[in-house]
Amino acid sequence: MEVIDDPFDRATRWDTDPLQRRSPDEYRRSPLSRFQVFEISRLEVPVSGVFESSPHGKGISAEADDVARSVVTAEADPSEMTEFAVLPKAAYTSEEYLVAENRRLFSVSWMFAAFARHLAEPGDAVPATVQGVPILLVRDHDGTLRAFHNVCSHRGSQLVCEAQKERKTLVCPYHAWTYNLKGELVWTKHFAGVNATDLPDRQQNKLGLKEVAVAEWLDFVFVNFSALPEPFSAQIAELEDRWSEYDLSSMTYSTYLRYDFEANWKLIVENFLESYHVPFIHQTLNTYSPFSERYQIKLSDRLMGIGTGRYEPDPINGKRLPSWPMRHGKGSVKAEYFSVYPTFLIGVMPDHLFAWALEPIGAGKTIEHLHFYFVGEEGAHAEKFAPHREQTLENWKQVNDEDWDIIQRMQAGMRSPAYPDPLLSRHMERNINAFQTLIRTHVGLPGPARTTLVS
Repeated sequence: MEVIDDPFDRATRWDTDPLQRRSPDEYRRSPLSRFQVFEISRLEVPVSGVFESSPHGKGISAEADDVARSVVTAEADPSEMTEFAVLPKAAYTSEEYLVAENRRLFSVSWMFAAFARHLAEPGDAVPATVQGVPILLVRDHDGTLRAFHNVCSHRGSQLVCEAQKERKTLVCPYHAWTYNLKGELVWTKHFAGVNATDLPDRQQNKLGLKEVAVAEWLDFVFVNFSALPEPFSAQIAELEDRWSEYDLSSMTYSTYLRYDFEANWKLIVENFLESYHVPFIHQTLNTYSPFSERYQIKLSDRLMGIGTGRYEPDPINGKRLPSWPMRHGKGSVKAEYFSVYPTFLIGVMPDHLFAWALEPIGAGKTIEHLHFYFVGEEGAHAEKFAPHREQTLENWKQVNDEDWDIIQRMQAGMRSPAYPDPLLSRHMERNINAFQTLIRTHVGLPGPARTTLVS
């Protein structure tokens, strides 16, 4: 066991074991496998908003069950879908296609960048890298969250390389060019001569830091490099409405896992969007979140996911983890998981929440960052619930180990000439069809003659 220093918290890390295929029994015996886990202690998450959700599924009200069915039947008629996938294999194996995704998709989408809890106070500054672009997130003295390109206007030096607190200005380490927390250039000593403090002749507003659109939702901060992006609030509104029964104001951060995939990021999203594989790959998961009670959800083109009418792990010592307070006092036994297009995955269970961010590194390489929250300080850190948290995380480790293996097998299969075209089930993989259609709309198809943007 190795103790490391995190810029924000003290963490404990266990390193990965060798990559190898193991049976479900071996997964259950081994508490850790192909990931790193960080136990974060004594953290509280300041949250400005709350979620909520209409309960439905087996064992809930008939009216709510009708809501669940209406969401499913509102999707495209399966008979209108082709069984051929919308995207060809090259969309998962071509580095050129990933370049196109960076230019046409990621650069104009809301991408996860940081955590709001690390930017809670005026003067907090956090650097981040989003798809290779260094950015800087700052809480200014008025309490406004701002994002800038993390680069000095003088010679291009990166301004901030580690998290800082109580900043009054941002000072470039190279020649001490100084900016206020609104990004305005305010001081350039010696630029106009020894001890001179005159600003350059160029208009000052053009020498300030270049601002980036930013949005804050729950504990998550997103950025968008587009000049005129659609508000993030508009993209997420239908999910907030759907989960409006949940009061998540007490969500408290607990644990981080990391998986390194030799696979394309889209295969991870597609695996997340279907439950067809659950009875075959996730046999343990199927015992407490059964395939037979799962349903596909499409709230919008950018909000799709999976729900289950029953999510009930066994109690430990007769106790369960604290559950989310519900707006109308009635507890929930369901779970729902959504893809927030393109690379952010979030799920709420009766007693915890996860947020997973995908980081595409190459056409066949993706890092998946998994973050887990529980209900209040008690749920996240109380010793009496330590066995419950451990069991919850062990369950997710097993699920993700199993997905890690099969997703990489799919990526390897994409290189085979014996596998010409992916296929999709009209009934089980409707969300994947919709996801691929959206990718094709934004990025186009691989190949020099077919990469025009579809409007």
